[in-house]
Amino acid sequence: MITIKILLRGTLPKYWEGEKERTIMVPEGTTCHQALKSQGIDYEKIPRFGFVAVNGMRVMIHQELQDGDELKAYSKVSGG
Repeated sequence: MITIKILLRGTLPKYWEGEKERTIMVPEGTTCHQALKSQGIDYEKIPRFGFVAVNGMRVMIHQELQDGDELKAYSKVSGG
């Protein structure tokens, strides 16, 4: 098992009832998608889901996580 921190940005914290971060344990080889989905964040079902970053670098949603990683998920930004 590895320990990661997940942070939600933009409009995504509403899916955690306002909570913005969690530290969780997941099996080795877990991807960003799998980690988020295990916490109720399924990018395929969230219309305004934007992108993910690991340790400050934008990555693909199927990037494998390592022990101690910080995973940030961002919603799409709109303006006008």
